[in-house]
Amino acid sequence: MPPLDTARDPRRHTCDDRSGAETDRSSDARAELKFTFPDHGCFGCSTKNLDGLHLRFFKHGREVRGTYRIAERFHGAPGLAHGGIVATILDEFSCAAAVFLTGKRVMTGELTIRYESPCPVEQDIEIVARITGRDHPRYLVIESEVRRGERRLAVSTGKFFPQAIAEPAP
Repeated sequence: MPPLDTARDPRRHTCDDRSGAETDRSSDARAELKFTFPDHGCFGCSTKNLDGLHLRFFKHGREVRGTYRIAERFHGAPGLAHGGIVATILDEFSCAAAVFLTGKRVMTGELTIRYESPCPVEQDIEIVARITGRDHPRYLVIESEVRRGERRLAVSTGKFFPQAIAEPAP
């Protein structure tokens, strides 16, 4: 897997929320993907949720990628990320892959995770998500993985159901 290029501080991760897609046309070699719908405070990607992860997404061909540094406050065992935080990151990237690769908002119907190696806190990790199945008429199959260098730390496979979501009135 080629290295990820965020061209910004890898410890600061931002995006809007989940329901539409727009590309930030900045001077980055790979432009950050932005959601076009209102920011409702998503724990994974909202800039408004001060306690959230502030994940950022970048399109690379038929994949959505990013880098992230899990804060120490999200540890399970000392020095290692809590499995629930790793699961959240995999789920967020899977949903972002649906939005940015198909233009559809989705809800997670099923998510299976295989933890292969401990995931460290306070070190950069790479995340990649791709659609691996579109054959079923009701859902997409999306696979995501967390890596540190050449080592895969966790992988998820999930079923994601497209949603017709109306925005609430202000």
